Amino acid sequence: MKKRTSHMQTRMPLAIALIAASFLSAFFLASFSHSTSKYWVAVEDLQSGHQIVNGDLELKDFDLSSSSINYLSKELDPLGQVLIQNVFSGEILSIEKVSSTAVKIASSAVPLSIRSVDIAAGIKVGDLVDIYWVIDTQNGELAQEPILILGTVLVMSANGKSANFGTDAAITVSVGQTQVLRLLSATTQGRLVVISSNV
Repeated sequence: MKKRTSHMQTRMPLAIALIAASFLSAFFLASFSHSTSKYWVAVEDLQSGHQIVNGDLELKDFDLSSSSINYLSKELDPLGQVLIQNVFSGEILSIEKVSSTAVKIASSAVPLSIRSVDIAAGIKVGDLVDIYWVIDTQNGELAQEPILILGTVLVMSANGKSANFGTDAAITVSVGQTQVLRLLSATTQGRLVVISSNV
């Protein structure tokens, strides 16, 4: 009887140690499975067409699990990229809301009034478009080839129809400062045709 009691007394600390170890391992596994990472978050509201600069974003810790691939982590540098959708203060920056193809686009916003028949259907904010200058022939003049005024232009706002009896579409595009005069000059004569860059 004494031997059995002594065996139980020697096994008890071992059992307690094993139970404690299992609890600790479970705790560490849970901690690692729910570890956080740093992601870029907007410091203030940012408009579509804005080129990201220092101070626009900050890093914060989040546990995004499987959805983490949809957002810009610390390892991805967003500086210099252009927003193709509005971003609100405190929002984690989604990969879908920035464009590296539009990096060279400056932040000059140019409003345009285009005839509804001269703008491709379905154009929306964030799309990239090409703008052509077309001169209509009059009084037997020789026809002129359409001229590409600007290519791969970012659309900042798009209203399908304006108040002018629904005949015009109003859009705002983001262009380089050196291209503003070229674009506006094309509106003084002839007409502008806006097509989608990628269909």
